[in-house]
Amino acid sequence: MRVAAVAKTMAERDEFLPDVRYRLEQAQTTQKRHYDKQHRAVSYKLGDWVLLRLRHRPVASLDVVATAKLKPRYFGPYRIVEVINDVAVRLELPPRARLHDVFHVSLLKPWVGAPPTTRPPLPVVHNGATVPESEHVVKACLARGVR
Repeated sequence: MRVAAVAKTMAERDEFLPDVRYRLEQAQTTQKRHYDKQHRAVSYKLGDWVLLRLRHRPVASLDVVATAKLKPRYFGPYRIVEVINDVAVRLELPPRARLHDVFHVSLLKPWVGAPPTTRPPLPVVHNGATVPESEHVVKACLARGVR
């Protein structure tokens, strides 16, 4: 009696599994279609210049002119010194930058234009916060050329 119940359960499972596999394949196909709509194939070479987006990283060691919604989204440009794999690259950051130098390609944006001759300067940092310089303060106070 017990063996017949186990055999019946196993037969039901064997009928059920192909349907589950089919539905999983359908779900994967749908998710892949949605992913492919938004995906952009990005490849960088050694020596390319890129802008860096620091979404969830502290930017106390990089130049920040404004706060909150007015702060720049991208910093740089920085040169790629090593391509680790398809999705990770090493950037040439300023020597005093307190950031890890390996970034995912989704945080990078290609630099358009002539590459800079020098690295972007770092601002003066006091207690982990940038000290504004007079030029930056004047630029921040100008709105379309009017003070």
